[in-house]
Amino acid sequence: MRKSKVHSVSGAIAKYPHAKAAGEPIGKGVGPVRNEAGEKLAQPSYAGLFQCIGARCEDACCGDWDIPLDKITYQRYRLFPREKLGSLVSHFVSRNPESTHDNAYACIHRTPSGNCPFFGEDRLCKVQKEYGPGMLSATCSLYPRSLSQVNGRLEGTLSLSCPEAARLVLLSPALSLLESNLHSGEFRTDNVFSLAGDMGDYRKPPDHFLAVRSLLIELIRDRSRPIWQNLLLVASFCKRLDETMTGLNAEQVPALLGRYRVALGQGPYDELEGLPRDLKRRIELVIALSSEQSSNPGSGQRFRDAFWDFVEGIGSAHSSAPDEDMERFRNAERDYYRPLLDAHPFLVENYLVNHMLQHLFPYGRAGSARFIARSAYDECLLLTIQFFWVSSLLIGIAGRYKEAFSTEHVVFAIQSFTRAVEHIPQIHEDVLVAVRRRRLDDLSGISILLRT
Repeated sequence: MRKSKVHSVSGAIAKYPHAKAAGEPIGKGVGPVRNEAGEKLAQPSYAGLFQCIGARCEDACCGDWDIPLDKITYQRYRLFPREKLGSLVSHFVSRNPESTHDNAYACIHRTPSGNCPFFGEDRLCKVQKEYGPGMLSATCSLYPRSLSQVNGRLEGTLSLSCPEAARLVLLSPALSLLESNLHSGEFRTDNVFSLAGDMGDYRKPPDHFLAVRSLLIELIRDRSRPIWQNLLLVASFCKRLDETMTGLNAEQVPALLGRYRVALGQGPYDELEGLPRDLKRRIELVIALSSEQSSNPGSGQRFRDAFWDFVEGIGSAHSSAPDEDMERFRNAERDYYRPLLDAHPFLVENYLVNHMLQHLFPYGRAGSARFIARSAYDECLLLTIQFFWVSSLLIGIAGRYKEAFSTEHVVFAIQSFTRAVEHIPQIHEDVLVAVRRRRLDDLSGISILLRT
């Protein structure tokens, strides 16, 4: 019986013989570009729309992180006169002897207060004030923008760890329509990522990447079924894609795309309702992950505040019984979280789509020693875990604020979560281990993570 449930996703897709035409839009796709076959391709450029709000930012990027420094900027900073920031350079900037990449040639270390040494009392950058924006490092010039080179074209998305970037992305009802000039010269473009390469006999054919990503984004944005079913379809596709690419059968990818394209616009799958639920395990895992992350000083006070709102919202204290926590969680999801998301469905869609675009999902990114090459399914599992984690926190926060729960709470929680989790690669590996240890890494496990 368990095996039939796991395979019910692909089985459900086979029900529908009348597929939508390949080029027919379902909901709102991302990007108007099409390939020769007429398939919609997603190549974003909205990164250039970001404008830093400077001293008005409620969670400045100049705290909590040591800042990688590219080789060119490091050499320039070493020439600063002592009386014009040179003394700060000598105390807080040093070579990174372990780095093999010029973009991480050196490092700006934090002061005892936890901030960048160039972060002034006016909450502005001393380097930019003294020498202009052209003297900023690649990291500081680009952040929160994230640039990638895909099939000869520059793409630009935004990291949601920045409050202003989170607002721009999450609150846009039509993210697909946001475009900008990535070659404007307003920020550096010499720190660019690329598609992760092959892994042994596991191929990642670049010719199919845009079509694969485009389909998966369309599945996420298909509002004919609940988001948890869409994520299961994406996971099922990634699993099949791995099987295809491991067998070096890249020519079969178009046929695989066709089999899953039939799901677009077809509504909920009754077969998926047979997959398991276990709300107790879901709540236990989100508390375990959040408690551990809250103990990390680098997670930031905003993340700890979001977690505490979650705890208050579901009443998960020593005196609270698990059954009571689960009941409050269900009530919060039904009465406060779901109504807000029904009114603003683009909130969670934009979170997922931005992640997929930024991380070159499902192939993954190359261009940094911090990046780990993964299979398509592992990339999907990591996306699912992060969505389960932040959406669970949001449900608890909704229970805390009840009728006052708003889009501002969503932006706050996602931004603080992204800042605490997504910039630390080791956390990604730790959460994958935690989920696998609990045997929640298959399609049945994903169902448990996502459903109430």
